[in-house]
Amino acid sequence: MELSKDKLADFEIAVPPLPEQTAIAVFLDRETAKIDALVAKKERLIELLREKRTALISHAVTKGLDPDAPMKDSGVAWLGEVPAHWEVRRLKYLATVNDEVLPETADPSMEIAYVDIGNVDFIQGITDMEELIFDNAPSRARRIVRQGDVIISTVRTYLRAIAQIEATDVNLIVSTGFAVIRPRQMDDGFVAYVVRSPYFVERVVAHSVGVGYPAINASELVCFKIVLPPLPEQTAIAAFLDQETAKIDALVAKIEEASTRLKEYRAALISAAVTGKIDVREAA
Repeated sequence: MELSKDKLADFEIAVPPLPEQTAIAVFLDRETAKIDALVAKKERLIELLREKRTALISHAVTKGLDPDAPMKDSGVAWLGEVPAHWEVRRLKYLATVNDEVLPETADPSMEIAYVDIGNVDFIQGITDMEELIFDNAPSRARRIVRQGDVIISTVRTYLRAIAQIEATDVNLIVSTGFAVIRPRQMDDGFVAYVVRSPYFVERVVAHSVGVGYPAINASELVCFKIVLPPLPEQTAIAAFLDQETAKIDALVAKIEEASTRLKEYRAALISAAVTGKIDVREAA
């Protein structure tokens, strides 16, 4: 529905005397500037915390948890040095990709929970899913996922839609716009952090082709090299990152909540001042 200029012009507004209008404007300029400065500080803090989260993941999956471990050159420019007892392998030798697909002959009345690229957040993972019957699902609703799989968007890769599949009692199906990585003889939590580390994500984005909808083939994606610690070390790294990123995420959530309250207070303050619910003449 569109609001016409004529209807907008018919709206009635409160008009205080000119000196009072000036006082209200001065008051709001000052008070909203204070609030805006506080909000900007909180948003900068959130940005710094997310940078810390990214750096923490990157360091743990490429350098390990032991600061005294002997290091060696990985032989890969963008990996640099890695612990001497770690291997560097192509992902395709450590995991399978797109193992299971729903056939066209699937039961039309089968209920599925569908996840598209827009339902996945880089930090939060799967944020939403659409409950459908197969007959009404889009043609791209085909990839079957299991607990422990990791999904990586292969189209619009700049969105960084990457998530680990947690335990679920629903028939979860994801878009063919994802590569479904299924770890073999690896800790699935460690793999999930590796593919969300900056060095891996940047490789995916850099090797994507296209302008509006940059994409990468799953077969190319799994050719990227990753580091491979011994299995117990993979598990320890994943557990450490689970704990530390959860702390950062909880702190970010609290700061975001405080920022939202400040923005709500700003709007309420403006409303109260311009409708005369508070007298700001002396305060101004």
